[in-house]
Amino acid sequence: MKVTTVLATAALVMGVSAQSNGSPLAPVPNNLLWPRPQKFTSGTSDHTFSPVGVDITIVAVNGNQGALERAADRFRANVLSVGCDAQSNTGDISQVTVTVTGTDPKDLAQADESYTLNTSASGVTITANHTVGALRGLETLAQLVKPVQKLPFHAGPWSITDKPSYSWRGISLDTSRNYIPVSSILRTLDGMSATKLNVLHWHIVDATSFPVVSKTYPDLSNAAYSKLSIYSYADVQNVIAYAADRGIRVVPEFDTPAHTNALSFSKALAPYILCPNGGAGGTTSFWPTCPEPPCGNVNIADPNAAPAISALVKEYAALFTDSVFHMGGDEIENFCLNQSPQFTDIVFGKGAAVPATGTPAWQKGLASSYQKYADAVRPAGKTAMYWEDIVINDGVTVPAGSIIQIWNSWDNAAQKNSLQKVLDLNSKGAGYKIVDTNNDYYYLDGGSGAWLTDRGFGPGGDSWKEDYWTKYKTWERVYTHDPRKSRQENTTDTDGTGLAGPLVGDLSAIIGAEAAIWGERISDSNLDVKLWPRAAAVAEALWSADAFPDPTAKDFFEALPRLEVFRDRLIARGFGAETFQPAWCRSNQCGAAFSGYPAGLAYGNQKPEFW
Repeated sequence: MKVTTVLATAALVMGVSAQSNGSPLAPVPNNLLWPRPQKFTSGTSDHTFSPVGVDITIVAVNGNQGALERAADRFRANVLSVGCDAQSNTGDISQVTVTVTGTDPKDLAQADESYTLNTSASGVTITANHTVGALRGLETLAQLVKPVQKLPFHAGPWSITDKPSYSWRGISLDTSRNYIPVSSILRTLDGMSATKLNVLHWHIVDATSFPVVSKTYPDLSNAAYSKLSIYSYADVQNVIAYAADRGIRVVPEFDTPAHTNALSFSKALAPYILCPNGGAGGTTSFWPTCPEPPCGNVNIADPNAAPAISALVKEYAALFTDSVFHMGGDEIENFCLNQSPQFTDIVFGKGAAVPATGTPAWQKGLASSYQKYADAVRPAGKTAMYWEDIVINDGVTVPAGSIIQIWNSWDNAAQKNSLQKVLDLNSKGAGYKIVDTNNDYYYLDGGSGAWLTDRGFGPGGDSWKEDYWTKYKTWERVYTHDPRKSRQENTTDTDGTGLAGPLVGDLSAIIGAEAAIWGERISDSNLDVKLWPRAAAVAEALWSADAFPDPTAKDFFEALPRLEVFRDRLIARGFGAETFQPAWCRSNQCGAAFSGYPAGLAYGNQKPEFW
């Protein structure tokens, strides 16, 4: 069978959400398109084309011709996956022209993702400044297609002008707590491409395992779970190339000085790792040496530690080609350091009284040694990225232009969330960029209960891995969070009643956000269902943020049918994506607008109409 595409002239429909006057979000015909374009027009005509027979012409003199040709092949495959007949080769639409007008930058971080898409009765044109914009346009075109056997609808022609609101829209994937095979990483990249997410933050190693080959310290592979749980150089290069073909950056994280138990498996590095597997100060448990087992903290005071770790960082800075390198910098193990003479003798003097952790004298000693370590291990020629702890808690100054990733939210004592604290540092000239991964919104791995069998021992009483941010985050919760506009939740307030105030400062420093999928209870078997389609909700919230002046006023009745259609596409492409409602709801009313629901949001008492 042929494919129908909703593809001239119509009133301009702006992709804007509920305004202060209560005007509703403009509907997208037949619940197509996720994420929502910034601006679009639609009409009332149907046209058909065959993904096999249509001629796709690519004009990219200074673009990536090969990447676009491969994207055209994926476009055909994705269209066929929704049930179209590969034998049909005729249709109204005979031509798709993709034009890249500019010269691609060497650094994907500088690439322009904007594009325009226009359709007529016989053809489609996609125009972009850079290749990555054309890739986004082809994904949009694929979402304008439906199988002919579905009920007909009228929406063409289309005119779309689109670009992302945030330049950093990512997924943080942990492959250390449980090994994730390359095939699943590639599938995740396909899902990211479908939703226009553009950064894979690869948390490739941690205290639990070191699943990547090192040529500098070959015995680090002993810290992998098995010989079958190791990424080769070729595997890494395959992931990077696969991602680049889809306009996605791969930012690696090699976290130090904490989270480094796995480094103790190397004979050359073991002398610099304190408290491996916990038990500092005569204790018999990982707690309070570190937040979760196993432990391990680089002895940042040892002058030989930084050169040894720097050699490892230099190796991977060469292997991973992105301009950003994540250095970690979270959850330094103060108890471990305080109980380790190898650290305290250097910082405070052999035989001297050691200040209690958290006191000004302790913090001064920590900051001084940590500053020297951080400066020494930072790779040349890369923009460094860190978790918030290093600049908020540990007193270290990192270079202007560094990216600080937020993971905590509110602080009862300071009455400020972590994002605001970094903005405050910027007001004093720090010059940091910010990526939000607020654990109250963006941690998608939670909801499966505790994994630490502590029977009430440790922080949080009944297991900190069950309380707080590890609770399940609904798609509505992540969908209504905007890094620049939303008030932040209070992590330490288990009743959820504490909200910090609106952010103050230069909010343009906030370049985007990431959804995190930590690996304690995630493996290949449940990765898809934990990520999708909730990661798609994050994707629209970040790509289309300018369309929603008030993120809390987004209309779930409008969004959910579109998200369900997008889920249909994910399922057709082989993803094990979570379902949201009984199938009966696809053609019947499964919700109602209650008293107090904004009158301008018009979808609350209507039956959905699907593609």
